[in-house]
Amino acid sequence: MAAQAVALPGELHSWQGEAKLAAERPIDQPSRTLTVTTLISTWRNALLAAAAFAILGAPAHAARVIEEHPIAIDGQPGRYFRLHDTEAQEGAQVIVVVSGSGCAEFGSRLPYFFEKYPAPVDVYHLEKPHVGKGATGEPGTCSPAFEQADNLQRRVRDTLAFLEQQPVLARSAPRGIALVGFSEGGRVAPIVAGRSGKVGWLAVAGKGGMRQSDGFLVFADRGVAPYANPSSRALLEKQFAAIAADPSALDKSFFGHPYAYWSSHLFHDSLPDFARLDIPVVVAMGEKDESEPIESGRALKDFYKRHPDKPFRFIEYEGASHGLQRGDRRHVQDFVASLAGWIRNDPRAFDER
Repeated sequence: MAAQAVALPGELHSWQGEAKLAAERPIDQPSRTLTVTTLISTWRNALLAAAAFAILGAPAHAARVIEEHPIAIDGQPGRYFRLHDTEAQEGAQVIVVVSGSGCAEFGSRLPYFFEKYPAPVDVYHLEKPHVGKGATGEPGTCSPAFEQADNLQRRVRDTLAFLEQQPVLARSAPRGIALVGFSEGGRVAPIVAGRSGKVGWLAVAGKGGMRQSDGFLVFADRGVAPYANPSSRALLEKQFAAIAADPSALDKSFFGHPYAYWSSHLFHDSLPDFARLDIPVVVAMGEKDESEPIESGRALKDFYKRHPDKPFRFIEYEGASHGLQRGDRRHVQDFVASLAGWIRNDPRAFDER
């Protein structure tokens, strides 16, 4: 499969838009004196010249491009996506993103998440095995091959292999890569960070430090659907026992996933994964997260309070959802954009949120 590139709006487009708006703005009425008219004309010409210089002479970040590439992981064909700014490779922080659950194609959506991230950007994402091109992930569309490969251990193994096989990642210096995990990826990423010496920063969104099974019970006790209705604490505990008794089953399902998937995720304790890390960690959650209770993030925050020697930040977005969205405000884009300053050790990186 040849690399495929799609140009996205970038700084060049912004400069062109600003130049067009500047040219269309009314100047002043011609009843001014000659001196004022001349001054206005001079300033107008200077502004347009500056805009033209910026368009033609500005280096580096002309366009943001998403590419798709083939890769073989453990002998199996796969694909990965790369998002980068053309002609702007020097100084770009390498970032690897681990996506959430389901069989929807994620890599093609990278531009959305990094829309506000300052140039230069250099982001990589390994698509899950057996995710079709343009797959929407609608219920009932995940293939049997996908479901067979969809478990926590496989995701960790594939991500570690990706770090060693993709040419840019393979050449990365120790602790040179920033690892970002969204939702379920926030359970995968801490494990990977603890096993790979290439990872120097860990950022997680929509995931905390609580076992997923315990989080579901918190929702049930709070009366949150569907954990409390149509399900309940008693029904959930019964379901958990059934999954634990038949952990490899692909023909039995719960909340849209087979038992084999749930057995690898539900009971995994992420606190030891975080505990073994000695790299900077930041975790962001929405206060009104409907998939992972905010108590999970606060539990992780409490854990790090007991270990003040470990660099950690917890960002709680008031009123925001699992996707860090509150109304029209897309906090996930704010969070991702703030990672640039955080990686540079800027203590004010997340102040504007």
